[in-house]
Amino acid sequence: MILYVVHGNTYYDGYGYIENIFGIYTKKDEAESAKDLIIKELYEKEIARGWMSVVEDVSDIEVEIREIEANKIVNIELGGYCE
Repeated sequence: MILYVVHGNTYYDGYGYIENIFGIYTKKDEAESAKDLIIKELYEKEIARGWMSVVEDVSDIEVEIREIEANKIVNIELGGYCE
């Protein structure tokens, strides 16, 4: 069985990156719907913050869907930032 992991960055205040998982779905269309909703919510939140955000356009929001096979060991780096 394929699972669809919706994940992305939630830190848009200058340098840095915080990766969150927003949901794990068994149907790709449900994952796509969740991705669209999360992008919209994150964009609206960042625009409301005003000058402190690096988000200027909805395309600046980084949310992806990763496909993984259930009941298998995986080692997937979702993202992050460190110096």
